[in-house]
Amino acid sequence: EIVQKICKMCGDDFEIKTYKRFSELKVQTESLAMSSTEKGSYAKVQPGDCVVAFSKPDIFAIKREIEKSTPYKCCVIYGTLPPEIRAEQARRFNDPNSDYEVLVASDAIGMGLNLSIKRIIFNTMFKNNGEKIVQLDHSSVKQIAGRAGRRNSPYPQGEVTCRDPFDMKHLRKCMSTEIETIKKAGLIPTASHIGLFNDLLTKYGSSHDENELHKTIRQFSEMATLQGDFFLCRKKSMEDVARWLIEIP
Repeated sequence: EIVQKICKMCGDDFEIKTYKRFSELKVQTESLAMSSTEKGSYAKVQPGDCVVAFSKPDIFAIKREIEKSTPYKCCVIYGTLPPEIRAEQARRFNDPNSDYEVLVASDAIGMGLNLSIKRIIFNTMFKNNGEKIVQLDHSSVKQIAGRAGRRNSPYPQGEVTCRDPFDMKHLRKCMSTEIETIKKAGLIPTASHIGLFNDLLTKYGSSHDENELHKTIRQFSEMATLQGDFFLCRKKSMEDVARWLIEIP
Protein backbone atom coordinates (compact mmCIF):
# COMPACT_ATOMS: atom_id res chain seq x y z
CA GLU A 1 0.00 0.00 0.00
CA ILE A 2 2.81 2.45 0.82
CA VAL A 3 4.38 1.95 -2.63
CA GLN A 4 1.00 2.59 -4.23
CA LYS A 5 0.65 5.82 -2.24
CA ILE A 6 4.13 6.99 -3.24
CA CYS A 7 3.40 6.30 -6.92
CA LYS A 8 0.15 8.27 -6.66
CA MET A 9 1.93 11.21 -5.00
CA CYS A 10 4.55 11.21 -7.80
CA GLY A 11 1.99 10.82 -10.57
CA ASP A 12 3.41 7.44 -11.65
CA ASP A 13 1.52 4.36 -12.83
CA PHE A 14 1.28 1.38 -10.48
CA GLU A 15 0.84 -2.26 -11.48
CA ILE A 16 0.90 -5.33 -9.23
CA LYS A 17 2.29 -8.63 -10.51
CA THR A 18 2.05 -11.72 -8.31
CA TYR A 19 4.54 -14.58 -8.68
CA LYS A 20 4.29 -18.09 -7.27
CA ARG A 21 7.30 -20.17 -6.23
CA PHE A 22 7.50 -23.29 -8.41
CA SER A 23 9.91 -25.36 -6.31
CA GLU A 24 9.64 -26.48 -2.68
CA LEU A 25 11.71 -24.81 0.04
CA LYS A 26 12.30 -26.91 3.13
CA VAL A 27 13.63 -25.88 6.55
CA GLN A 28 15.98 -28.62 7.74
CA THR A 29 15.36 -30.20 11.12
CA GLU A 30 18.93 -29.73 12.36
CA SER A 31 21.53 -26.97 12.33
CA LEU A 32 25.01 -27.49 10.90
CA ALA A 33 26.66 -27.32 14.34
CA MET A 34 25.52 -29.34 17.35
CA SER A 35 26.13 -26.41 19.72
CA SER A 36 26.77 -22.66 19.50
CA THR A 37 30.42 -23.13 20.48
CA GLU A 38 31.21 -26.10 18.23
CA LYS A 39 34.21 -25.52 15.99
CA GLY A 40 34.79 -27.01 12.55
CA SER A 41 31.11 -27.29 11.64
CA TYR A 42 31.75 -26.03 8.11
CA ALA A 43 33.53 -29.31 7.37
CA LYS A 44 29.96 -30.59 6.85
CA VAL A 45 29.16 -28.39 3.84
CA GLN A 46 28.15 -30.02 0.57
CA PRO A 47 28.33 -29.05 -3.12
CA GLY A 48 25.62 -26.48 -3.88
CA ASP A 49 25.70 -24.97 -0.38
CA CYS A 50 25.71 -21.21 0.14
CA VAL A 51 26.85 -19.92 3.54
CA VAL A 52 25.44 -16.46 4.28
CA ALA A 53 27.41 -14.11 6.54
CA PHE A 54 27.09 -10.38 7.09
CA SER A 55 30.64 -9.04 7.26
CA LYS A 56 33.58 -9.33 4.89
CA PRO A 57 35.94 -10.70 7.60
CA ASP A 58 33.41 -13.45 8.40
CA ILE A 59 32.96 -14.30 4.71
CA PHE A 60 36.69 -14.80 4.14
CA ALA A 61 37.19 -16.62 7.46
CA ILE A 62 34.44 -19.10 6.51
CA LYS A 63 35.93 -19.49 3.03
CA ARG A 64 39.32 -20.35 4.54
CA GLU A 65 37.76 -22.84 6.97
CA ILE A 66 35.81 -24.63 4.23
CA GLU A 67 38.76 -24.85 1.85
CA LYS A 68 41.00 -26.11 4.67
CA SER A 69 38.60 -28.74 6.02
CA THR A 70 36.91 -29.97 2.80
CA PRO A 71 37.94 -30.73 -0.80
CA TYR A 72 35.72 -27.89 -2.07
CA LYS A 73 36.74 -24.50 -3.41
CA CYS A 74 34.59 -21.46 -2.57
CA CYS A 75 33.32 -18.49 -4.54
CA VAL A 76 32.57 -15.29 -2.62
CA ILE A 77 29.95 -12.61 -3.27
CA TYR A 78 29.36 -9.47 -1.19
CA GLY A 79 27.87 -6.03 -1.75
CA THR A 80 31.04 -3.97 -2.32
CA LEU A 81 32.51 -6.45 -4.79
CA PRO A 82 32.73 -4.84 -8.27
CA PRO A 83 29.80 -5.97 -10.47
CA GLU A 84 31.99 -7.70 -13.06
CA ILE A 85 33.79 -9.74 -10.36
CA ARG A 86 30.48 -10.56 -8.70
CA ALA A 87 29.14 -11.85 -12.03
CA GLU A 88 32.31 -13.91 -12.60
CA GLN A 89 32.04 -15.50 -9.15
CA ALA A 90 28.39 -16.36 -9.85
CA ARG A 91 29.36 -17.87 -13.22
CA ARG A 92 32.04 -20.06 -11.62
CA PHE A 93 29.68 -21.29 -8.91
CA ASN A 94 26.93 -22.09 -11.44
CA ASP A 95 29.29 -23.91 -13.83
CA PRO A 96 28.96 -27.67 -13.15
CA ASN A 97 32.38 -28.21 -14.70
CA SER A 98 34.25 -25.78 -12.44
CA ASP A 99 36.02 -26.70 -9.22
CA TYR A 100 34.03 -24.11 -7.25
CA GLU A 101 31.17 -25.99 -5.60
CA VAL A 102 30.43 -23.86 -2.50
CA LEU A 103 29.44 -20.20 -2.22
CA VAL A 104 30.10 -17.90 0.75
CA ALA A 105 28.17 -14.67 0.44
CA SER A 106 26.41 -11.76 2.08
CA ASP A 107 22.75 -10.91 1.55
CA ALA A 108 23.89 -9.45 -1.79
CA ILE A 109 22.88 -12.81 -3.30
CA GLY A 110 19.29 -11.55 -3.19
CA MET A 111 20.09 -8.68 -5.57
CA GLY A 112 19.58 -9.78 -9.16
CA LEU A 113 21.89 -12.81 -9.37
CA ASN A 114 20.74 -16.17 -10.73
CA LEU A 115 22.48 -18.78 -8.61
CA SER A 116 22.23 -22.59 -8.55
CA ILE A 117 21.98 -23.00 -4.78
CA LYS A 118 20.86 -26.23 -3.15
CA ARG A 119 20.98 -25.12 0.50
CA ILE A 120 21.26 -21.80 2.32
CA ILE A 121 23.17 -21.90 5.63
CA PHE A 122 22.86 -18.81 7.83
CA ASN A 123 26.13 -18.25 9.68
CA THR A 124 24.17 -16.00 12.04
CA MET A 125 20.72 -14.45 12.29
CA PHE A 126 22.13 -11.08 13.36
CA LYS A 127 23.60 -8.24 11.31
CA ASN A 128 24.68 -4.64 11.67
CA ASN A 129 22.05 -2.37 10.08
CA GLY A 130 24.41 0.62 10.07
CA GLU A 131 23.36 1.79 13.52
CA LYS A 132 23.24 -1.34 15.70
CA ILE A 133 23.23 -5.14 15.68
CA VAL A 134 19.73 -6.43 14.91
CA GLN A 135 18.12 -9.80 14.35
CA LEU A 136 17.05 -10.46 10.76
CA ASP A 137 13.38 -9.75 10.13
CA HIS A 138 10.95 -12.14 8.42
CA SER A 139 11.25 -10.45 5.05
CA SER A 140 15.07 -10.62 4.98
CA VAL A 141 15.14 -14.26 6.08
CA LYS A 142 12.61 -15.29 3.43
CA GLN A 143 14.34 -13.33 0.68
CA ILE A 144 17.73 -14.90 1.42
CA ALA A 145 16.37 -18.42 2.03
CA GLY A 146 14.38 -18.19 -1.19
CA ARG A 147 17.60 -18.25 -3.24
CA ALA A 148 17.81 -22.01 -2.69
CA GLY A 149 16.17 -24.39 -5.16
CA ARG A 150 15.22 -21.78 -7.72
CA ARG A 151 13.33 -22.69 -10.86
CA ASN A 152 15.57 -24.02 -13.68
CA SER A 153 18.44 -24.70 -11.23
CA PRO A 154 19.83 -28.27 -10.91
CA TYR A 155 18.20 -28.60 -7.49
CA PRO A 156 14.41 -29.24 -7.57
CA GLN A 157 14.05 -28.70 -3.80
CA GLY A 158 15.71 -25.90 -1.87
CA GLU A 159 16.79 -26.27 1.74
CA VAL A 160 17.67 -23.80 4.48
CA THR A 161 19.30 -24.14 7.88
CA CYS A 162 21.62 -22.31 10.33
CA ARG A 163 25.09 -22.96 11.62
CA ASP A 164 24.04 -22.22 15.21
CA PRO A 165 21.24 -24.34 16.75
CA PHE A 166 20.24 -21.28 18.80
CA ASP A 167 19.10 -19.58 15.54
CA MET A 168 16.85 -22.42 14.33
CA LYS A 169 13.81 -21.28 16.31
CA HIS A 170 13.92 -17.83 14.71
CA LEU A 171 14.44 -19.37 11.26
CA ARG A 172 11.38 -21.61 11.61
CA LYS A 173 9.29 -18.72 12.92
CA CYS A 174 10.30 -16.46 10.02
CA MET A 175 9.69 -19.11 7.38
CA SER A 176 6.22 -19.93 8.73
CA THR A 177 5.05 -16.33 9.17
CA GLU A 178 3.46 -14.17 6.48
CA ILE A 179 5.46 -11.03 5.70
CA GLU A 180 3.82 -7.96 7.23
CA THR A 181 2.71 -5.17 4.94
CA ILE A 182 5.09 -2.20 4.96
CA LYS A 183 3.12 0.73 6.37
CA LYS A 184 5.73 3.53 6.34
CA ALA A 185 8.67 4.61 4.18
CA GLY A 186 11.95 6.11 5.34
CA LEU A 187 13.27 9.35 3.91
CA ILE A 188 16.93 10.40 3.85
CA PRO A 189 17.72 14.14 3.68
CA THR A 190 19.87 15.16 0.72
CA ALA A 191 22.94 17.40 0.86
CA SER A 192 20.82 20.32 -0.38
CA HIS A 193 18.36 19.83 2.51
CA ILE A 194 21.17 19.88 5.07
CA GLY A 195 22.83 22.85 3.34
CA LEU A 196 19.63 24.91 3.31
CA PHE A 197 18.96 24.02 6.95
CA ASN A 198 22.49 25.09 7.90
CA ASP A 199 22.04 28.43 6.09
CA LEU A 200 18.82 29.04 8.03
CA LEU A 201 20.52 28.14 11.32
CA THR A 202 23.30 30.62 10.59
CA LYS A 203 20.83 33.31 9.60
CA TYR A 204 18.19 32.86 12.30
CA GLY A 205 19.87 30.73 14.96
CA SER A 206 21.12 31.90 18.33
CA SER A 207 24.74 31.50 17.22
CA HIS A 208 26.28 32.91 14.06
CA ASP A 209 29.40 30.74 14.34
CA GLU A 210 30.00 28.16 11.63
CA ASN A 211 28.21 24.94 12.60
CA GLU A 212 29.97 21.58 12.52
CA LEU A 213 28.28 19.19 10.09
CA HIS A 214 27.46 16.47 12.61
CA LYS A 215 25.80 19.02 14.91
CA THR A 216 23.77 20.41 12.01
CA ILE A 217 22.59 16.89 11.09
CA ARG A 218 21.64 16.21 14.71
CA GLN A 219 19.64 19.45 14.91
CA PHE A 220 17.97 18.67 11.59
CA SER A 221 16.92 15.24 12.92
CA GLU A 222 15.59 16.73 16.15
CA MET A 223 13.59 19.47 14.42
CA ALA A 224 12.38 17.66 11.29
CA THR A 225 8.67 16.81 11.29
CA LEU A 226 7.30 14.25 8.84
CA GLN A 227 3.61 13.64 8.37
CA GLY A 228 1.59 10.61 7.30
CA ASP A 229 3.40 7.52 6.08
CA PHE A 230 7.02 8.71 6.30
CA PHE A 231 9.82 8.78 8.85
CA LEU A 232 13.39 10.10 8.87
CA CYS A 233 16.01 7.33 8.65
CA ARG A 234 19.79 6.83 8.76
CA LYS A 235 20.06 9.72 11.23
CA LYS A 236 22.71 8.23 13.50
CA SER A 237 24.86 6.81 10.69
CA MET A 238 24.88 10.18 8.89
CA GLU A 239 25.85 11.95 12.09
CA ASP A 240 28.62 9.42 12.79
CA VAL A 241 30.11 9.78 9.30
CA ALA A 242 30.01 13.58 9.61
CA ARG A 243 31.85 13.36 12.94
CA TRP A 244 34.55 11.16 11.39
CA LEU A 245 35.08 13.79 8.68
CA ILE A 246 35.89 16.60 11.14
CA GLU A 247 39.66 16.08 10.96
CA ILE A 248 39.73 15.95 7.15
CA PRO A 249 40.74 19.34 5.67
